[in-house]
Order: sequence, then C-alpha cells, then structure tokens
Amino acid sequence: MGDPVPYLAYELICETQVLLLDEVAVTDVADALMLRKLFRRLLHAGLVVVATSNRAPADLYLNGLQRASFLPFIDDLELRCETLDLGSQIDYRMLAQVSRGARMFLTPLNDQTTVQVQELFEDFTGGRKTTQHTLQLRGRHVDIPLAAAGVAKFSFADLCGSPLGAEDFLGIASAYHTVFLTAVPKLTLNMINQVRRFITLVDAFYDKRVRLIIAAEVPMDQLFVSEGVATGVSDKRGDIIDTSDEVFAFDRTLSRLKEMSAHEYLISAASSRRYNDTALLLYDSDSRISASEALALFKACDVDASGVLERPEIRLLLENVCERQKGHRNVLEEEVDFALERMGANADGEVSKYAFLQVVADRKFSKVLRFGGEETGS
Repeated sequence: MGDPVPYLAYELICETQVLLLDEVAVTDVADALMLRKLFRRLLHAGLVVVATSNRAPADLYLNGLQRASFLPFIDDLELRCETLDLGSQIDYRMLAQVSRGARMFLTPLNDQTTVQVQELFEDFTGGRKTTQHTLQLRGRHVDIPLAAAGVAKFSFADLCGSPLGAEDFLGIASAYHTVFLTAVPKLTLNMINQVRRFITLVDAFYDKRVRLIIAAEVPMDQLFVSEGVATGVSDKRGDIIDTSDEVFAFDRTLSRLKEMSAHEYLISAASSRRYNDTALLLYDSDSRISASEALALFKACDVDASGVLERPEIRLLLENVCERQKGHRNVLEEEVDFALERMGANADGEVSKYAFLQVVADRKFSKVLRFGGEETGS
C-alpha cells in the first residue's frame, strides 16, 4: 500500500469528528515526521482536535534531531489551534492526605525492607501458594515471576529493564489489582529507556487503579535526578536523544506516585476492584466467619496496610456489605458511626486488628454489623 498515513487519516476522518489526545509528546524524529503528515491531513479535513501537553506547541520536539523539518507542523498548529496555558502552582493530586501507614513506598533497599516487602506480599496474597504466570497479550507474552490471588511481584529489571510497552503494562494492570515493584534504583537520564518505561508503567497502573507497592533505593522525592545533565544524552549510535520531555513527564509521575500512596486513592482502588472475593462471599452468608476468615477480611479492608481500620476503610467494608445484600452502595454516616462504636474504635476513630477480630470472628457476619439491631444466637 505504500505510505499508510493517508489511509489512516481517511479512516479517522470517516469515523471521528472530535479527537481528544492526552499528554502529547514528541520524542524522536520518526514521530515528528509522522505527526506532521498525519495531522496536516486531519486538520485540512476539518477534524476538531483537543490535546493536552506539558509543552506549548512552539516547544514540541525542542532540541530534537532534524527539528527544522518539524517546524511547519508547529506553524500549522499555531495557525489552526487555540493554545490555552493551564499552568498552575497547585498540584491537586498533592492535596490528598498521604496515608499514615506510608507502606506503599519502602526505602532504602536493605534487609529490613526485604522483610517488610515479604510480609506485605504474604498479607495481600492471604498466604496462598504463589507461582510463575504468563500473560498472553495479542501474540506477545509477559512473564510474571511471582503471583497469587490477584497480586503480582516484579523487580524493576523485570518490567523496566525489559522491552515492554504500554500495552504490556495495561495487560498486567488488568490482570492484577496489586503489584509489588522491588529493587528500584535511583534513576538518572543515563537510564533514559528505563525512565521512559517507568513513566509508562505508573501511568498505566494509575489509570487502572492498581495498588502499587514500591521498594526503592532512595526516598520518592529523590527517585529521579536530572541536575547536571545536558538537554540530551547519546544513544548507542552517538545520536543525541532529547530528554527534556522525560524531565517534564517525571514530575507528573512523581505526583501520581504520591497520590497512589494516599488513603483516598487506595480506598477508590479498593472500591473499584475487589481484593478478596472469598471474604466478600461471606457478607450475605448465614454461616459463621472463622478467625482466619475475619483476619483475611481485616487485611482486605486495610488498604494502606497501616494495621488499623480508619473511618474510610470501615465505610468501604459497609459499602461492600450493602452492595452484596441490597444491590447498592449507599451507606449512611449513622451506620458508619454504629460500626465504629460496635468495633470499639479508639479516640482517633481507628479499629485495631484485635478489636475487629473480637467483634467479627466466630459470629454470623450478615448480622454482626446490622445497624440498629443485635446479633441473634449464641
């Protein structure tokens, strides 16, 4: 067929009136030339394009190879599109209160961290047998070194040191609700390919509401260092690779990592993806819940692994119960108050593991938290 760009443009024009693009970036000459050819046709045909980017049009592909051939495309954008600067000093993801447990990002890499990671992994898998898995993704396969019960564990080298891309990371995010990423080193622009994969990985997991637990060499704010590096680094052929977009993008990645460690994100993730179906099945059962089942339920609700259940986590528990029993998730504040009181919450509104087990273990769970009622039977 020769040049596929005209055919692609024609298909898009036939099917689409408005095209929305998020996080537009141009990082190599092939992308630059293809974008110019494609969007000239789309804009000429009257397609409406709305895009976001960390760069103004005039700064796209800044310092890139053969940028002169890309400049006419920038002229087209500035002629046909209105540019709105949404710059703000407020990072709204940072407004969320970071989880008090702070066990989603563990540092430094030492024996103590290794033990903590193993304990968390066993908690989240419920002690189930872990095995190696393989995901089949459109003719490709991705090896999962260790996984069980919707939880997977990788090293940084497994995911970011291998030739994986966005589709691979989205496949992992769809298959596992919780992912451990260990042995994350301090990142620099000399590791540009690993940095790009890490950025893509975090984006994919964030979009799929994955609970991400990281063990890293340095604290989160020191994870990526770009100071003292020129605008580009050399690839194996000696060509200069523009890295300025990665510097911009990693700021967003860092912001997302902080949000993914926040209580609000973890509650949202747990609400959208069930972490413990076995425990959930007990919600509408008249059978008594054993101590081990009650412990598994506590761990499933303790989304930040802090060792206590806070008000949002108790609410999450009641919403899951309500959905099982009534088909909706509408829980009154009075019901949450009742559950906290019944479970012996402390002055900070937290329920310890001991208090939770005292109330739930060896009881009929379908009755133990009924608002305004009492458990019947001995």
